[in-house]
Amino acid sequence: MAVLTKRFGEQEAAREQRITAVTAVFFLIGIIILIRLFSLEVLSNPFYSLMASERQEVYKNLFPNRGSIYVREGNELKALVTNRDYYLVYTEPTKITDPGAVVDALTPILGLKEDEWKALLPKLARTDDPYEPIKHKVSPRQVEELEAKELEGIGFMPESYRYYPEKNIGGHLFGFVGFQADERVGQYGLEGYFNQALTGKTGQLKSVKDALGALVTIGPRSITPAEDGVDLVLTLDRKVQFTACEKLKSYFDRYQAERGSVIIMEPKTGAIIAMCGLPDFNPDEYNKVENIEAFNNPAIFYDYEPGSVFKAITYAAGLDTEKIEPTTTYLDTGEVKIGGFTIKNFDGKARGQQTMIQALDESLNTGAMFVAKQVGNATFRQYVQAFGFGEATGISLAGEVPGNISSLDRRGDIYTYTASFGQGITATPLQLAAAFSAIANNGQLMKPYVVAEVRKKNGEVRTAQPEVVRQAIAPKTATILTGMLTSVVETSYDKKGRVEGYYFAGKTGTAQVASSRGGYSGKTIHTFIGFGPTRDPKFTILVRLDNPVSGPRFASDSMGPLFRQLAEYLVAYYHLPPDY
Repeated sequence: MAVLTKRFGEQEAAREQRITAVTAVFFLIGIIILIRLFSLEVLSNPFYSLMASERQEVYKNLFPNRGSIYVREGNELKALVTNRDYYLVYTEPTKITDPGAVVDALTPILGLKEDEWKALLPKLARTDDPYEPIKHKVSPRQVEELEAKELEGIGFMPESYRYYPEKNIGGHLFGFVGFQADERVGQYGLEGYFNQALTGKTGQLKSVKDALGALVTIGPRSITPAEDGVDLVLTLDRKVQFTACEKLKSYFDRYQAERGSVIIMEPKTGAIIAMCGLPDFNPDEYNKVENIEAFNNPAIFYDYEPGSVFKAITYAAGLDTEKIEPTTTYLDTGEVKIGGFTIKNFDGKARGQQTMIQALDESLNTGAMFVAKQVGNATFRQYVQAFGFGEATGISLAGEVPGNISSLDRRGDIYTYTASFGQGITATPLQLAAAFSAIANNGQLMKPYVVAEVRKKNGEVRTAQPEVVRQAIAPKTATILTGMLTSVVETSYDKKGRVEGYYFAGKTGTAQVASSRGGYSGKTIHTFIGFGPTRDPKFTILVRLDNPVSGPRFASDSMGPLFRQLAEYLVAYYHLPPDY
């Protein structure tokens, strides 16, 4: 019994020692943990907090789709500008073991030139380079061919580019989307003017990653959706646009002109039916254009001294102020002396007693100066402004200039006299087309516009409404002047602008080009502007060629036939009944 008691006591003592040892170990571990927590929470807290924040919070931009540009064809919308999916082909050189084999496979599919594949080869051989772009704008078909080859270290990244299926037809109207730094931005034309609206708004995804860098699917997360850009629907008639551009190009090439323009618009609304300029460019290949001046729309960017087409504005002022009537006469001596200058008719000839109708038919400078003298300098300037000259039309296209009529602010009759036949002041083709449209529209000047609808992706549609700028002249004046301008087309210019079966009103101008050294160079600009059919004008047509070196001397011979061809096409296209 004594032996059992002794053994039991020894066992209890050993057990207590083990408990004490284990307790000591746990206590020591607890102390270590507390010290570590203190270090993390107090001493290293700023570092770990920042590190955790950087690793866990993830921001990703959600990019919107750029809006498209359409025209209406019946009840359908036809895309003139849209987006097309492409790919960026890139490489991860660290994963490539045979650079030569990869280059050999890439070259025929991507169409790499010799200098391109030679430059690519050493890049693929670099073992310290994790990423290298190879080619942008690679088609899905090309990507399929590359994927089939299962090339090592080759990857593909989706990217979207603008696509212009009409190519050169309308390039000045559309503009293009190009790079500014690393950002793609709309430039020139509609792309430039509506860049922000077409681009849309970038969205954002905010999420978190775990310690291994994987996205956490459960937890704090917020999304600001991207807002796609608006779509534009234009006033253009695609068939008329194509025909107008093709006919302009035929005359541009025939006469070896430096620049050309054609505008067709509705005088009652200001809607642009067609607008073309030469030299043109393909917006899909804007980077191949050698001279950036080709990007400028000749219809709105290049103002010029319009020449005799401006006589219509001078006669409008004379008729509206009742200083003249169509039958008012004056003595044409072939020249006018003023301020030490002698200003002659285009041919230097005197024709004796002339009515206003005859003076306009023959495009006599002396007749225009006679009218301007009756009107007076200040009043003449007011009418020039009333027709919209000296201010931009406000059309929704990037790059419009206002023209220049500042010479009319100077003292002296000489400035009014020269402006009366279109010298010493400048205007754009669009300003001239709008002014003649005002005559066709009972004297009411309309704001030109080319965008009929702005469509948001949520279904909201904003439709453009014709906008009256001002009443430039009285309706009666417009009617009388229309009759006089109809006489010009019917009886003058060897009737080269005349449209069989229809009455059109119009005027030509063969303008001299100012020299940078003062005076005028030997270059000329030929313009024909007209509207019709005059009983109910449906369209105004402007055609212009700059310095047609191999063509006729006067616009009546060069531009008259082009005007007639376009007018004949339009009356047939719109099924307009003949006047006689």
